[in-house]
Amino acid sequence: MTANDSFHNGDYDKALTGYQDALFRAELLNNYQEDCTRLTIPFMQVYIISCNNLANTYSELGQCEMEEKMRTRVVYYLLHLSRHGHFDLNELQQEFRRASISLLDFVGKKGGRKGQEELLQNLKDQLAENHLIHISE
Repeated sequence: MTANDSFHNGDYDKALTGYQDALFRAELLNNYQEDCTRLTIPFMQVYIISCNNLANTYSELGQCEMEEKMRTRVVYYLLHLSRHGHFDLNELQQEFRRASISLLDFVGKKGGRKGQEELLQNLKDQLAENHLIHISE
């Protein structure tokens, strides 16, 4: 039985173990980005999916801190890639948009509008710092 099957059957503890293993493997793929690119292995997507699967599982288990950690991890992973890699900017921006919306939704449920505004400002600052957006004064 796969982690996805376990998740869909409500066996979240078993799903968690499978998704943690998948994240470990995704982290290993990131050590070989050039080879993955050459072989068309979507290492970025594998990493993001692994983190999202874990976030959803932690949500089902009521572990909000771990859910937030995984959602935040995707955002910072993409920022890291934007600084240290040669990736399609449109793809990075699209993935960043999805990850940011997911994190904003989570923060909105947890901390309301003020938490979302603080997060948005932080994300905006990070994007500008990494030259993914230009902010005119």
